[in-house]
Amino acid sequence: MSLPFDDIESPLEEIEFLARSPNRVRVLDTLGDTPLERHQIEDETGVSRATLARILDDFEERGWVTRDDRQYEMTPVGHYVAREFTDLLKRFEPVPKLNDVGEWFPKEGFDFDLGRLAGAEIVRSTKSDALAPTTHITCRLRSADRVQVLSYSHLSDVMEVCWRGTVEGGLELESVVDRGVLDRIGTDARMVDHAQEMIESGQAKLFWHEGPIPVTVFVIDDWVLLCLSGDEGPPHAVIETTDAAIRSWAESIIDTYRREGKSLDSELFTE
Repeated sequence: MSLPFDDIESPLEEIEFLARSPNRVRVLDTLGDTPLERHQIEDETGVSRATLARILDDFEERGWVTRDDRQYEMTPVGHYVAREFTDLLKRFEPVPKLNDVGEWFPKEGFDFDLGRLAGAEIVRSTKSDALAPTTHITCRLRSADRVQVLSYSHLSDVMEVCWRGTVEGGLELESVVDRGVLDRIGTDARMVDHAQEMIESGQAKLFWHEGPIPVTVFVIDDWVLLCLSGDEGPPHAVIETTDAAIRSWAESIIDTYRREGKSLDSELFTE
C-alpha cells in the first residue's frame, strides 16, 4: 500500500509533536474561535503556567496561533491542525479495546467502518467467568420486545431464553441459522420441542441457510451485539453498540440471509 505523499517524515513529526504530549492536545482543543488570554487557557486546561508558556511558544512558532498583547488566537492553519488531529483521535478511539479481541474477529471482518465502534461496550470472557458474553446476551434477551438473530453458533442458553420469551412472553423473534446449527438442534429432543413450540406460538419466524454464515449478530431492541467466537462455540467476547450505521448493516445482512434461506417449519424435525 503506497501513501499519498512522498515525504512521510514531516507529517509524522507533526503528529508525533502532538501525540507525545496530552497537554498540547488539551491546549489545542481549548483554543477556538474566540481569542483567549493565557490565564483563561490555564484555567480551562489545568496545564501549569510554565508548561503552558512553552506550548504556546511552540504553537506560535509553528504558525498555529497568533498573540496580540495577552491574547492568543488560532490561525487558519491552527484550526486545520486541531480539526484533523481531533478527527484522528476519534478514529483511533476504539483501537485499544479492539486490540484485545481482534484475534476473534470473523475471518472476513465486519463489513462496516470499525470507527463506528467508538464508545461501544465490550464484554469478554475471563478466567473467573468464561460465559460472561453469553450471560450478557441472555440478560438483554430476557427484557427484549423484538429480536433479530443471524448465527453460525448453536448457543443452547440463548435458545432457551428465546423459547421462553416467545412461548411464555411477548417476544417477537426472527432468527436465521446455518445448516450446522439446524443439525445440532435436530440431535437434541428438548431443543426440537422448543423450536416447534416457538414456531407454533406465532411469535417466532425461524429460517435456515444452506451455505455458511460469516458472523453471529443480534439486534435486540435498540442494541446490536456482535459475537466474537473465532469458532463454533460460545463467544469469547461480545461488542455491544447502538450506532445507527452498524444497526443498518446488521439489519441488512440479516435480511439478506433470511431472503436467501428457507423457512423452518415443525415438519422439518419429523422427517
